[in-house]
Amino acid sequence: MLRALFLATLAGVANAADPESGFAVLPVSGSVSLLQSDDCNVAVSAGSEGVVLVDTCVAESADKLLAAVRRHSDKPLRFVIDTHAHADHTGGNAALQKLAPVIAHESVRTRLAEGNKVTGDQPRAPEALPIITFDHELTLHLNGDVIRLVKLPPAHTDGDIVVFFQKAKVVCVGDVFMPPAASFGDRHYGGGMSQLIEAVEILLPQIPADARVVPGHGAVSARADVAAGLAVLKQMKAVVESAVRDGKTVDQLIAERPFDKWRGSVPPWMSSDKGLDGWVRRFYREISPPAPSN
Repeated sequence: MLRALFLATLAGVANAADPESGFAVLPVSGSVSLLQSDDCNVAVSAGSEGVVLVDTCVAESADKLLAAVRRHSDKPLRFVIDTHAHADHTGGNAALQKLAPVIAHESVRTRLAEGNKVTGDQPRAPEALPIITFDHELTLHLNGDVIRLVKLPPAHTDGDIVVFFQKAKVVCVGDVFMPPAASFGDRHYGGGMSQLIEAVEILLPQIPADARVVPGHGAVSARADVAAGLAVLKQMKAVVESAVRDGKTVDQLIAERPFDKWRGSVPPWMSSDKGLDGWVRRFYREISPPAPSN
């Protein structure tokens, strides 16, 4: 159901997309454009020295993604970057790594190699694993730009990186920010709601005031949108903290519909009553004290 809602919100994108590739090509700034489909955003920096991709979308779209890249530029693919381990951002790794190395944080390679029993994600084949990994920061110099890959503390996942195209003033944030305002922390991949807040607090001052922010899904945004998302997350957390102090159970809190006022601040595919209940549960799980053991 959530996927159907998400696809419906991006119907306009699909209609504008290249019918052969399924990806719409949207200029962003400088050398950077956005390849946008139903499933994902893929940033592409193209210049005389080659092409850099940020994320590889789902496995089923790999051939179409590559076709869209080739229509966009006749220069060779030089590097591919994974912003985090989720399959809708790394699914095309194996296909694209035949042409260029995939770069990611060390934990992304580990998570892809091991799979995830809780979520049902199977271990990836060796050719899908990033062959270049780093810990804190890595810099690429290509097409007259400085491309900084910066590791965040655990946020949406424990492998989130942000990609800064410094000359173009484009910041690719993966799923740390989701338009229109707020993202979420995936505890099954090492993320968390409170951790996400802390990470965005670190990220926000690094985003130039006039930068274009490319999220993993949805519309190209501005620094102010990221700030608004951070404010929403902090307000959500404060509501749950107050409820926990008052001794309310999670079910009692959910019955009050405390997050309904932020329905327009979360991604449309997560804005149903059930979706908002999930946000309450995420915060409550982290904030409430653990039950005493017998």
